[in-house]
This record gives sequence, structure tokens and C-alpha cells, in this order.
Amino acid sequence: MASAGYKASPPFIFLSTQPQVLLLLCLALMMHLTTSATATSNGNTKRGCIKEEREALLAFKAEISYHKDHPISSWGDQNDNCCHWAGVHCNNISGHVFHLNLQSNNGPPPPYYTCDVGCNEWGLSGNISESLISLQHLTYLNLGSNCFLNFSIPKLLGSFENLVHLDLSYSCFTGVIPHELGNLTRLHYLNLATNGVSYKVDDAEWLSGLSSLRYLYMDGANISGVNNVMQSLNKLRHLKLVSLSNCSMNSIPESLRDLNFASLTFMDIGSNMFDNINIPEWFFRIPNLRELHMKECGLTGTIPSSVRNASSLQFLDLSYNGGISGDMPRGFGDLCNLQSLYLDGTFMGKSLDDFKDAFSGCINQNLNVLSFGFSSLQGPLTDWLGEFRNLTILDLSSNYFYSSIPTSIGRLSRLQELWLYRSALNGSIPESLGRLSGLQMLELADNNLNGSIPASLGRLSGLTFLILYSNALTDPIPESLFQLSNLVELDLSDNNFNYSFIITEAHLANLTSLMFLTLNHLVLNISTDTIPGFQPSQIDLSYCHVGPKFPVWLANQVNLDSLDISNARIKDSMPDWFWNITNNLTFLDLSNNEISGRLPQRLKFQTEEDDSEIFLRSNRFEGSVPYFPHNIYALDLSNNSLSGIIPHDLAYFGGIRPQLNSFSLSSNNLTGNIPNSLCNLVDLVLLDLSSNHLEGAIPNCWNNLTSLKFLILANNSLVGDIPYSFTSSSQSLQVLHLSNNQLQGEFPSFLKNCTSITTLALDHNNLSGNFPSWVGETMTSLMILTLKANNFSGNLPLLFNLTSLHFLDLSHNSFIGGIPQSYGNFTGMINISMNGGAKFSTIWEVLVISITVSTKGLELQFGVTLSSIRFIDLSKNNLSGQIPEGIVNLVGLQNLDLSCNNLSGVIPSNIGRMQSLESLDLSRNELVGLIPSSLSTLHFLESLNLSHNNLFGKIPYTSQLTTFNDPSIYDGNLNLCGAPLDKNCTNDEPTSNSQADDQENDDDNDNPPLWFGIGLMSGFVVGFWIVWGLLLFKKEWRHVYFRFLDRMYA
Repeated sequence: MASAGYKASPPFIFLSTQPQVLLLLCLALMMHLTTSATATSNGNTKRGCIKEEREALLAFKAEISYHKDHPISSWGDQNDNCCHWAGVHCNNISGHVFHLNLQSNNGPPPPYYTCDVGCNEWGLSGNISESLISLQHLTYLNLGSNCFLNFSIPKLLGSFENLVHLDLSYSCFTGVIPHELGNLTRLHYLNLATNGVSYKVDDAEWLSGLSSLRYLYMDGANISGVNNVMQSLNKLRHLKLVSLSNCSMNSIPESLRDLNFASLTFMDIGSNMFDNINIPEWFFRIPNLRELHMKECGLTGTIPSSVRNASSLQFLDLSYNGGISGDMPRGFGDLCNLQSLYLDGTFMGKSLDDFKDAFSGCINQNLNVLSFGFSSLQGPLTDWLGEFRNLTILDLSSNYFYSSIPTSIGRLSRLQELWLYRSALNGSIPESLGRLSGLQMLELADNNLNGSIPASLGRLSGLTFLILYSNALTDPIPESLFQLSNLVELDLSDNNFNYSFIITEAHLANLTSLMFLTLNHLVLNISTDTIPGFQPSQIDLSYCHVGPKFPVWLANQVNLDSLDISNARIKDSMPDWFWNITNNLTFLDLSNNEISGRLPQRLKFQTEEDDSEIFLRSNRFEGSVPYFPHNIYALDLSNNSLSGIIPHDLAYFGGIRPQLNSFSLSSNNLTGNIPNSLCNLVDLVLLDLSSNHLEGAIPNCWNNLTSLKFLILANNSLVGDIPYSFTSSSQSLQVLHLSNNQLQGEFPSFLKNCTSITTLALDHNNLSGNFPSWVGETMTSLMILTLKANNFSGNLPLLFNLTSLHFLDLSHNSFIGGIPQSYGNFTGMINISMNGGAKFSTIWEVLVISITVSTKGLELQFGVTLSSIRFIDLSKNNLSGQIPEGIVNLVGLQNLDLSCNNLSGVIPSNIGRMQSLESLDLSRNELVGLIPSSLSTLHFLESLNLSHNNLFGKIPYTSQLTTFNDPSIYDGNLNLCGAPLDKNCTNDEPTSNSQADDQENDDDNDNPPLWFGIGLMSGFVVGFWIVWGLLLFKKEWRHVYFRFLDRMYA
């Protein structure tokens, strides 16, 4: 027992004398803290969640729509403790909800996220309940990647004064961003990035209230017309990151007082469109800025000299600001820490040598990425590029160097990617590229490189992409190239290999990593059924000699999703196993071979990917039209031997409407009617059923095909009127080809709204009525117009505004009246260099508009070359009057046929101006006068017919006309003489080189010459006075004359 004088030691003294106890207490405290942290992190708490907050969360759930698989669907079902609910985290001690993460992970990632009615299939949607105001202890709130379409950001979010992290990105909010968000003074992270539907900032002053903000993402928000964004952000001294790309910003201060961005390391204002302002110099005075993104902003002028102050800068992107020009400041070379530089699409038209001094400093020590493509740079590739010894990526694509690749590129020992495609390079590929041991990507496509591929490239064991297409390379291809086992893509297509190099299975066996193979103009001689280790996903052997047998080694290509063996000289029947391997394909092209066999009743294709394409045209396939998967985007079965009817349920086979965009069954043996079900293919852009044996009326059901651009039903036996339901396609329609049918009715009135139509072919039908005048007023995009062989009547319309027209055939109708003078104003026939014709993107390369024309005395079928023909045929009508003088302005016209009309007057004397004419037919008219001598200067003229007119005088048988020795081209002109006719000319016979030629040049055929008028008047005066003088002076003559008059009128 202690004495009364005993006094206990202070606790710290006691603990200091008991180290074991101290250690135990420390361990206990650590375990407690760890348990507490774990409970807090996982939302687990022994206390359970606060009742008021649980009810707030349930009220939020009640007003929100969600997919059944969304985690929020389980809230409150089996557990009342909201701290255990998905996305909810509570504080272990207080039990308050402090962390709420409701981001949807079911939809596409943000770059591909679109705000449409389908987004609610994966994200939350609906109104955000006011009950959330009860969660006042929230520090973290994430509602990103949801679907609050047509709802504004709730103002109540500005009441969460403890909020540190707020993420509303890609959630489809609309309206104005509420200024109340500026009350969140503790906020460190704010993400309002969006894509598609955009909310608007009306004033940026509220941003200055976010005094603790470090990270700001507002990409895609609409900030147009707001002038105080940067001024507000400049007040946030803790700000580290600002991302404002694609915000429709149109202004930014060129100067900024009291620069306060001391903590800023990242700035992105790319993909905006400023009003042609200069690059703000204050950007380069931000002391700690490491990354500056200003891509595609509409910036102009020179790079400011203050760039030398950006000593911390590591990444700079000024690409696609076409207005940036002038000289690069020398201070640019002092950016010693710069690692990535993107100047694509800037300094347009300059030379690389113009930048030598700017790149001569320490910038070349650390620069890893230099991208200077699409700038139309001139002059040669320079040797000083070899000084950037640390470069890993060099991109100089799409320029105009017109030089060879310098050997100094081989000194870039750390280079991993070299991009030089479409840069007008010539010469051979230098052997020095084989020293780039780390090279992974070599892109030299679309140049004019020649010679053979250097064997040294076979030493680049790390090479994964070798792209050399569209050059002038020749064989042999080095064997070492086929030892590159890391190659992922090999493209040697469109070179000058000329089928002299043979690819065997030995070449392909080592390409075990290859995914994409593209070869042209080579010979494949593969004798085995399988190639071990060779399993690419895409094979393009078009224009290779693969045949004549169908390649059996394809049967073991289990990874194949794209196959092109078109134009491969295959002459074989299709093996049965082939239709089994198509299950995984998304692209198949077997066109232009001689493959035979019956198509399966249903084409099996990969159905998980959209936009699949099948091209089987120009083979010998038989059978009926097959059904196809709903995801097929383009299907071309043209020019085969398919028979039977088009199935009436083709558009709904399997219960799913296909998304077919391009559908061609032309040049087969199909019969029956066009089924109405084709009108259910509402995504159709191209439909070609031409050259079959289809009959009946064109169905009147096209109301829903608002995207239809190309409709080709020519060369069938269709009857009836042209349906008015095509009106729905009037804004999109570009080609309407209904030739060679038995259609009737008048010129379709719906065409008045077809302002985009370029080709209208209604020839060889039974259409009648007038040719409306509005064609020249509204169909201003017309390039090809043929109404040949119908029953149209009335006068020809003026066609004033058809400046692009280059093919006009109105022959074999009953038009009357004169040829309008405006027909000499067709710009498409005046400009020789103009390449007219319907312009199709590459996806429509399968489209061939085939039209029959009469030229050079022959009926010819024109297809792919139609776009280059400049042609007028008005023959076999009832036209009268003179040939308009303006017709000679059509200096690009190649064919002019005005035969079999009632034209009168003379042939225009300056017809020699039409220097492109190859065929001229003026026969069977009532033309008079001399044959103009300028006709002999038409050096391209191959066909001429002037027969059955009233021409006279000597034929100007010189120059080009001496090539026409057939006298029948002058038949029916009885007063013509000279070669090649047997009739000789007399000395006084008028010729086009003498007095008669002067008559033509002065347009005198209808007006007598001056000497004739003077003689006539003189004779009249003399004769008059002889008669009246005798009557005046001879009295007896006067009496006899008047008695004679009395007897006549008695």
C-alpha cells in the first residue's frame, strides 16, 4: 500500500518507462485508423447511414429513369443501409454520405458519346431531385456519362459547400451553366466537358469564385460571345489545368494584365475559332506552363518573340492555324525543354530551309516529336533534319518537297516513326534508313519513289508498319522484307511490280504478327492448304494473279474479317467451304473475276459490326437474289447471272430492317415487278436495278427514302408514270436514270425541287408534253441531261442557268422553233479543262452511269468516261431558224449533231473556234451558202456530215478536211464542187478563200455587197429618166401612153 506521500508519475513519464506498452498502443491506434479508413472508403459504417440522407437518395432514385442493369436499380431493395449501396460512400465516424459516384460505365467512352434519344439505354436520365440538398457533407459527386437530355444543370449543386470534386461530364445537360456553381469555394476539380448537346456559358465571372480550383474541364461547352473567360480564370492562383477545347470561343485577350497563372502547367484552347487574332504573347510568360494546345483556332500572324520565355514548355501544338506565317523567331531555338512540337498546317508554302536558324539552338537536344505536315512546304528535304538526334517521331507528310529523301535521316538513331506520305518525293529509298534500328513505323506512300526496295529495311527487326503504296517502285522485293516477324501491316500496292515477282507460302510463313496485308500486281503461287502462323485479319490481293484456281489456303484463315481478291484472274467455281468462313467477315470483294456457282439462299456475314460491305459484281454467279444480314451497308451483285424475282420480304427478312445504303442488282436476268418492300430500305442512298427484265409500274412508295441520291432503273420494261413520291428524295437526289423503258406521262413536276440533281436520263421512253422552262431555273446542278427518243414537243427552253451542263441530248423528239442563243453559254462546254460529270465519293466507285449516244455515225455505250464527254444532240426534231452564232463559243464541245431539222441560213463562219470538235453533223437541213474555210482547222474532227442541204461553191479541201475522202458527206448539195467530188469548179465559181469568203466574214449572205447596190441605184436613175424624158419631150409618145392607160382602166 502506498504511503500518503506517494504521487503518481505523469502518463508520458510512465509510458516512457514502458516501451512494450507504448508499442502496443501505437499498433492499436494504427489498426483503428486503418479500419476506419477502410470503412470510410468502402462506405461501410457500424452506425449505418443517416435516415434523412437515405430518404434523400431514395427520392433521387424515384425521379430518375435508369436501365435495369444500372447499379442504382438495387438501391433499397435488400439493404436499408445506404452506405452499402452501389456508388455511395459514408464517413465511418459520422455516417454521413460524403462520396457519391453514379457515373455510367455501360455506354461508349466519352470521345464517342453522343447525346441522342438512345443514350438513356445505358445512363441515368430525368430530373435530379431537390432532395439531394440534404447531402450537405458531400465532398465528391460524379454524375458523368449519363443522359440528362433536355435538363439543365441543377442550381442546387451550388449549395454543396464542402464539395471538392464535381464531375458532370458527358451527361447531356442543356441550358445555361448556373452561376451558383461559383459558390463552391472548396472545389478542386470541376469537369463540365460535353459532346454533341452543348450547354452555354453566358458570363464567366462565376468562375472567379472557385478560389480553390485546380483542374477545370469545359471542353465542348458553348462559350461563344463570352469575353471574360481568361480574365476570370486569371484570378485562380491555384489553377493547374485548363481544358477549353471545342468551345466555340471566338475571342481571347491578346494581352493580360497582372498575369496570375503561377501554378498553371496545362492549357488547351484547341478547336475553337478565334476571329483571326494573333497568338497571345502572354501564354509564353506563364512561368510553369508545360503543355500548350492551340490546335485549329484561327490564329494568325507570327509566333511572338516572347516564346523564348517559355523555358518550362515541353509540349506545343499550333497545328492547323493556316494564318500563322512569317519568320520563326530565333528564340524558338532556346526552348531547351521542348519535347513535342506540332506545326502541321502552318507557315503555308515556306521552305524547310527558312527554319534552319530557329531550330539551331538547344531545341534539337530534347525534341522527341516534330510534326510539320499538311503545310505545302516547298523546296527539298534538308540535311539539317539529321541533327535532331533524340527525335522519335518525324512527320513531314503532305508537302511539296520534289526531292529525294536525304541520307542524313539515317542519323536519327532513336527514330521510331517516320511519316513522309504524299510529299512529292522522288528518287530511291536510301539504304541509310536501314540504320534506324528502333524504327517501328515507315510511311512513304503516295510519292514518286522509284527503284527497288532496299534490302537494308530487312534489318529493321522492330518494324511494325511498312506502308509504301502508290509509288513507282520496281521488283525485286528483297527476301529480307519477309523476315520481319513483327510486321503488323505491309502495304506495297499500286507500284510498278508488273507481275514479275512471285509470292509463295515461304514468304508469308514468317509474318506471324501480320494483321493487314495489301499487295497488287504480284503473282501468288501458294500450293499448300495452310500457311502456319500466317493469320492476318485483312487481306487485299486485288489486281494480283491469284487464279486461275480459287485460293484454298483461305479456308484456314480463322482471323479474317476483310478480304479483297477482286480482279485476281480467278476462273473457278466457288468452293462450298467459302460461305462458311464469311461468318466473321465485314468486307468482301470478289469483283471482276470469273467465279461461278450458285449463291447461297442467305449470305452469312459478321453481324456485330455496322457498315459491312459485299461486292460480288462481274462474275458468273447464278441462283436467286440472296437474303442478307441487317447490318450490310453496301451490297453489289451486279453483272452476274442471277434470275427469278426480287423477294418481296427482302427488306424485312429475319424481322429486322436492314441498314442497307448501297444496293445494286444491275445486269442480271431478274424478272417480275419491283417489290414495294424496297421502299422500306429507308437508309438507301443508291439503288441500281438496271439492265434486267423487270416489268410493271415503278411502285409509288418512296416517301420515306429521304437520303436517296442515285436511282438507276434503266434498261427494263417498266411502264406507267414516274411516281410523284420521289418528291421526298428531291433535296438529296443527284442521279435519276430511267432510260430505255416504256414510261409515259409528262416531264415529272417533282424535279422542280431537285436542286442537287446532276444527271437526268429519261431517254427512250414514251414521255410527252412540253419541256418546262423551270428546268433552267431550278435544276442548276445539272451536268447530264438526255431526253432522247420520247414524244416531247413545243419550244426548247432557254436553260439559262445550267452552267455545269456538258451533256445534252434532246434528239428524236418533236421540238419546234429556233435553237435559243443561250445554248452558247454552257460553261461546262466552254471550259476545256473542266471535268464535268456526276461526282461520286470512293464508296460509289461501283456506280457506272451507262448511256447510249449517237456520235461519229455510230450508236455507242458510254459508261465511266461519260463524265469527260461534252456533247449536244438536237437532231431529228422540227427545229427551224438559223444556227445561233453563240454556239461557236462552246470551244470544249466534242460532239454537235443538229441533223434532220429545218435549220436555214449559213454555217457560222467562225466555226473553226470549236477546236475540240470530233464529230459534226449538220445534214438534212436547209442550210445555204459556202462551207466556211475555218472548218478545215478543226484538227480533232473525225466525223463530218453536211449532206442534203443547199450549200454551194468550192469545198475548202485543205488541212483536216483532206482526211474526209467520202463524197457522200456532201450528197444533196448540187452546187458544191471540188475535191473530193468529181465535179470540178469553174474559174468564176465562188470559193470561201476569195470574194465569197469575204461575204461570210461580213455576214453578207443575206445582204448584197456595196457595188451591187450602187449599180442598182445608178441603173434605176438612168432607166427612169430615159422613159420619163421621152414622155416629157415627145408629145405623140405622151398621147399614146395615156390612151393606153385609159383603155386598161376603162
